[in-house]
Amino acid sequence: MAAGLRFAFVLSVLAAPALAQERPLAPEDFLRLCRVIDAVPIDAERTAFLRAEPRPLADGPGGPYVTLWMHDTRAGESPLAVGRRVLRDLQLSPDGTRLTFLERREGDPGAQVYALPLAGGESRRLARTPNVLAHRWRPDGRALAYLAEDATPAARAAARAAGLQPIVLDEDWNHISLWLHDLGSGATTCLTKGGTVFDFAWAPDGSFLVAAMAPRNTVDASYMDKRLHVVDAQGAGARLAVANPGKLEAFAVAPDGKRVAYVSAADRRDPHAGMLYVADLASGQTRCLTEGLRGMVHHLVWNERLLATLSEGVRTRLVEVDPADGGLRTMAQQPGVAFRDFRHGAARIVALASTAQHPPELYALGPDGALDRRTDSNPWLATRALGRQETLRFAARDGLEIEGVLIHPAGRAGAGPAPLVIVVHGGPEAHYNDGWNTSYGEPGQVLAGRGWFAWYPNYRASTGYGVAFAKADHGDPMGKEFEDHLDAIAWLAGKGLIDRKRVGIVGASYGGYTAAWAATRHSEHFAAAVSGVPFVDIRTKWLTSDIPTEFFHVHYEETWWHQQEELLRARSPLTHATLCRTPLLLWGGLQDPRVHPSQPHMLYRAIRSATNTPVRYVQYPGEGHGNRTNVFQLDLALRMVQWLDHYLAPGERRAEPPPPLDLEYPLGR
Repeated sequence: MAAGLRFAFVLSVLAAPALAQERPLAPEDFLRLCRVIDAVPIDAERTAFLRAEPRPLADGPGGPYVTLWMHDTRAGESPLAVGRRVLRDLQLSPDGTRLTFLERREGDPGAQVYALPLAGGESRRLARTPNVLAHRWRPDGRALAYLAEDATPAARAAARAAGLQPIVLDEDWNHISLWLHDLGSGATTCLTKGGTVFDFAWAPDGSFLVAAMAPRNTVDASYMDKRLHVVDAQGAGARLAVANPGKLEAFAVAPDGKRVAYVSAADRRDPHAGMLYVADLASGQTRCLTEGLRGMVHHLVWNERLLATLSEGVRTRLVEVDPADGGLRTMAQQPGVAFRDFRHGAARIVALASTAQHPPELYALGPDGALDRRTDSNPWLATRALGRQETLRFAARDGLEIEGVLIHPAGRAGAGPAPLVIVVHGGPEAHYNDGWNTSYGEPGQVLAGRGWFAWYPNYRASTGYGVAFAKADHGDPMGKEFEDHLDAIAWLAGKGLIDRKRVGIVGASYGGYTAAWAATRHSEHFAAAVSGVPFVDIRTKWLTSDIPTEFFHVHYEETWWHQQEELLRARSPLTHATLCRTPLLLWGGLQDPRVHPSQPHMLYRAIRSATNTPVRYVQYPGEGHGNRTNVFQLDLALRMVQWLDHYLAPGERRAEPPPPLDLEYPLGR
C-alpha cells in the first residue's frame, strides 16, 4: 500500500442521547424499531402519516403492520387506523375531505382503495376492483386512476385451477395496466394495452397522465426499459413522450401541462437514475438540468415550483430547481438529518428523515428552512447507549476521495484498539447517508454496543457522488473498489483506533459478494465475515439472475459473459475458495430470484470440502433477496452478532469450531 494516505474528519459529529441509558442496543431490539414510511400534509396544522410497526413474534411469522396516524401541531399524535393492519399508498382527496389508502380486508379480491372521512366515521371501500397496486386522484376529485395486473389468460387460469401450475421462465407474467374509475357513474376504463405501467402522474387539468411504461412486466424491464408515455384520460391510447436512455425513477408534470421533469440515468451504462431532466411533451426535446452534478436527485414535486431532494455524498438537501437553467436554491439542509422523500401539500412541506439517533420520523419544514421533528416512534431508544457517529473522508491509494460514516464504540473512549466491522452496502448502486443506518442486516449500533467500530463506506461505485464515480467499478469488479476497504483498514489501524487482527466484514447482495471476496481472495485481512445473498461465481450468477440485461449494460460495459470469461472467473470468490482462512457465515433466501440459492451453496461446499475453515450456510425458506419476515430477520440478526462475537474475540480464533447451532430466541419478550 502506498504510504502517506491523506485523511480528514469532516462534517457532523453527533453525540449520543443525553438521557439516561440502561444498556446497548441488542439484536432483539430490531423487533421494536418503528419508522414513519409515508406522510400527507392536510393543512397548516395536520399531517396524516403511515407508521411501520414490527409484527410481534406472538402474532406469528410475517412482515410489519402499517398503521395510519394523525399529527396535529396543537394536539400531538392520534390514531386513525391501527391494530393488525397493513395499509399503504396514502393519498389526500383534492377537496381535502378524505384520506385514501390501499388495504386488503377479509373478502377482498386483493388490495382495494378505502376512503376515510376526515370529519369522522369509518373507512369505506370506494369501488370493487382487481388487486390495486397504486392509485392517484384525478385533480378534479371525480375519478381515480389505479394500477392493476391484467387477468391471467383463460386457458392458463383453467389449467392452474386444475392443478397444472408450471412456471415458464421469463414468459409467465401479465401486464400491469392503468385504469380509470369514475366515482360518479361507477364506470371503469382501461387506459393502456400491450405494456406494463410501473408508475404514473396526472396532468394538472386531468386530460392526460404521464406513465412509466415498459414492454414486459419483468424486473429486468423495470430497471432498463421504462420510458415515459403520455396516456389519454379518455382511453384513446398512449404514445411515447420521452426516450430516456436508461434507468428511470421519479417524474412530475409541470403546472402548465406542457413539460415533464424526470430523474434518469445519464446513459445506458449509468448504474442509477440520478440526473434531473426536463422534456417538452409535444416535441420530446430534452434538457439536462444537473450536468456534472457530484450527487444524485431523488424525489420530485412540481406544483408552483419544481422541488427535489439531492444526495451529495452522505448529506441531503431539499432544493428549488429553476427549470429554465437548472439553478439550485437550497430550501432545507440540516447536518446530521438525512431525508430523501418529502410531500408538498397546499400549506406546507413535510419530510421523512432520520438521524444517527433514530430511524425515519415525520419532520416539517419551517419558514426559516429548519426541519422540525414531529414524531417519536421509538421513545425507548432514549434508554439505549448509542455510539457516536461521524463522517470521514480519506484519499485512497490512487488519490480518489472516499467518504463514509463511522460509528464509534458506545460508552468507550481511549481504551485502546477495538475490533472493526466493515458494513458494505449492496448494489453497488447505493450509498449511505449521515442518518440512521442500523437494521437487522446492517447492525452498526448493535456492534457499537459491543465495544466495536462500525464503518459504513461509500466506496467507489456508490451513488451520490456523480455518474463517473458510480461507474468507477465498471469492467473491474473487486479491483480498486475493494482496495478502498483495505485502505480504510490501514488508516484506522495507523491511528490506533482498531485492532487490525480483529477486523470483520458484513454485507448482502453486492455487499455479500464483497464479503465473500474478502473471506477468500483477501482472507489474511479479515478475522470474520458474514455474506448474505451473495453471488460467488459471476458467470453462473449472470445466467441464473432475473436481471441479466441490467448486468450486461450497467456493470460489464456491454460485454457478454462468454466474451470475458477469464475476467469473471478471476473476480469470483468461488475461484479462490481454497484460499479461505476467514470464518464465513453465509445466508440466503431459498426463493431468491436475483441471486440464485445455488450461489452461496456452491461456496459453502467448496470451502467445506477444500479447507478446514469454519463455514456455515443458513437458508431461509420462503425468503427472496433479503429477509422480509419478523422471525427470519431476528434469526439473522442473532446469528450475525453471534458469529462476529465468536470470531472477533481476543486471541487467534480462526480455527475455533463454529458457535452453537441453536439460538436462544427472546420468545417470551
